[in-house]
Amino acid sequence: MKDPEVTRLAFSVFAISLCATSAYADPHAQALSTELEVRERVQYVKNAEFISDNEAGGTLWTQRLAVSASVEFTSWLRARGVAQSALMSGGQRSPVDANVLDAREAYIEVGPETAFVRVGRQELTYGSQRLIGTRDGTNVRRGWDGIVGQLHISDWSIDAIAVALVDVKPEGAFNDRANADRVLAGVYATGPASVGDLDLYLLYAKSDDRQTIEGIADQRRYSAGVRSAGESGRMFWNWEAIYQWGRHGSADISAWTLATNTGLKFNSPWSPEVMLSANVASGDGEADDGLLETFDALYPRGNYFSDAAILGPANFYNLNPYLRLSPSDRWQLSADVNLHWRVDAADGVYGPPGNLLRPPGGSSARFVATAVSFSAVHELSDALQLEAIYAHSEPARFIDETGPSAPVDFVELTLRYTL
Repeated sequence: MKDPEVTRLAFSVFAISLCATSAYADPHAQALSTELEVRERVQYVKNAEFISDNEAGGTLWTQRLAVSASVEFTSWLRARGVAQSALMSGGQRSPVDANVLDAREAYIEVGPETAFVRVGRQELTYGSQRLIGTRDGTNVRRGWDGIVGQLHISDWSIDAIAVALVDVKPEGAFNDRANADRVLAGVYATGPASVGDLDLYLLYAKSDDRQTIEGIADQRRYSAGVRSAGESGRMFWNWEAIYQWGRHGSADISAWTLATNTGLKFNSPWSPEVMLSANVASGDGEADDGLLETFDALYPRGNYFSDAAILGPANFYNLNPYLRLSPSDRWQLSADVNLHWRVDAADGVYGPPGNLLRPPGGSSARFVATAVSFSAVHELSDALQLEAIYAHSEPARFIDETGPSAPVDFVELTLRYTL
């Protein structure tokens, strides 16, 4: 299935068969809905991970084709399927950028919309995607196999989750499978409160052979969190606090994070928005002491700090002011600055997936990097969107003292068509 023409043919056949399920739908039920997405993206990275001429950098072209169909057979039975082909050229072949052909979603929902169970392959997005997100910035989105039950009580929505991460195979077709070593379970509730919308959740994550500053071991981590998001007048906010505990091999886990986004909207030309994001997450105070204190963001959105997606939310504190402008209904411009420090000098710096990007290396420096980024989004039509991004990350003292320290430049152009 490496021939692009064969891939396209197989994709078309699957799309037609997916849509054909509408023939069995209840004619009195809601009509079949379908959607097509085509995303073409070119990105260029110079000195990836602060390493000169890093093979992970260079120019990368990706193409994502996805077709979806949702059917309501009766008021108690619904189904959804999404087939996706994600191709790439240039760079190193990776499960986050390549997936010749597979099902991105394939599930049924049983029960009324106020109390149902969803079974099968599905995507999960909660809150600000600080712990659970689809990772849309990559060419291949994150998926799960399992069960999610949803119950609506008054104005509250409560989800019960029991899923396993889908392992993506870059080669082949319809061969992605659930990974029993990566399990997520828990309860997530959302509803109104006097401080805006409130999220309350308790999550359990099983991660076998998880690599941390304390070494590689099977990990069982619990996360309890609360999030408040809303707006009042010109002010808007998104605040979240999380505490984690559990076991990493024989070591105990005790970690935490506090994330805040607070901003103002102005009723003036170009509708300016200014915001300050201030965030902190714990790091490990001492290796091999039987206590792992590094915060783990589990399965977050990839562009946690910036679209360049270099650094991840572990052992850090940062300040991130940004400005967003809307010259018209079809234009949006933004600029931001991101200052990144280490919290604990005994711990290192991490990437977005939670990998140890740079060990502490005996450095006592805390300042990691300064990043600036600019983006422009233009809605060419209701179906066609063009986006351009430029980001520059300048290494600071910690990077200088622990290895290669070349500045990172990132450019991305994306054309997205949806119908």
